[in-house]
Amino acid sequence: METTSLSKKIKEIIKESLKWYWYPLIYFFVTSILCAYAWYTRPFAHRDGIKVVFKTISVIPSVIWAGSVTLWIVVVILFVLLSRLLKKRLPETSLWSTLERLSKRKRESLEEKSVSKSIWKKIANCCFYFLGIIFIFGGITIAIWISRPYIALLLSTSRIEALENKVKLGQVYDNRIIIPSAIVDVPIIEGVDNSKLSRGVCRIPQSSLPGEGGNCIIEGHNVAEFRWWRPQSFFSMLEVLNKGDAIYIFYNGKKYIYKVKEKIYKNVNDSKLYDNTRGERLTLITCVSTWSPTIYTNRRTIIVAYPM
Repeated sequence: METTSLSKKIKEIIKESLKWYWYPLIYFFVTSILCAYAWYTRPFAHRDGIKVVFKTISVIPSVIWAGSVTLWIVVVILFVLLSRLLKKRLPETSLWSTLERLSKRKRESLEEKSVSKSIWKKIANCCFYFLGIIFIFGGITIAIWISRPYIALLLSTSRIEALENKVKLGQVYDNRIIIPSAIVDVPIIEGVDNSKLSRGVCRIPQSSLPGEGGNCIIEGHNVAEFRWWRPQSFFSMLEVLNKGDAIYIFYNGKKYIYKVKEKIYKNVNDSKLYDNTRGERLTLITCVSTWSPTIYTNRRTIIVAYPM
């Protein structure tokens, strides 16, 4: 009888918890539609980048979400099993019996006070409800903010084409880097500090100039400061670049074309992060962005490109 009751209780817990799987499922479905739209409307060359976006904003978040629900179900079931075991061995003092008594008392207390609930408890309940709403919408807001550049990439076919046309026309009159496949169109500023990084990407002073024969190193922010009125950080989409993608540098009135050779990751303290060995190439550096739970990270995404 007790075994049947335990089995029934576990089934009830699982059945009650299954509804929480709908949320990651709906999220995965919506983001998959966006990725499918980009997949079939973009040139074939952009598909490798779309795979990265799909993994970043759809697969990994959905797996983490669903995994969290599963973990919660397992924890609750284990708690029930442990409580039942304690009830068998220590029936009078077990955690199970204690919780049952507390639960019964709480129900009786709530029934007695439901009619004459004080104004202060009503205010407290409203505050907790309001706080929960803030947490829910806050979490959604942060998720949208972090995903914004990826969603823009999926939906901005016209923006990519406009950048490609801008490169063809060559009507660029300042020092600038343009990467159509990653929606990058930003000025290059000499020297590195927080003020300059908020206005563009920065060339490391000790590195070579474009076309000079050495390694030209350009650094930029990944995720922007959390202020809606500020532009998204300029190198947020470097993660989608793949071998063969074109990078255009306009510098001192000349145009330089590079093709991506490799994408690697290094620690911020790596002695070879700012490599100045001989050989003409372009190196782009930003923070790692593929579903890193922290904005400020010790890992760096490095794009190495060579002149065409």
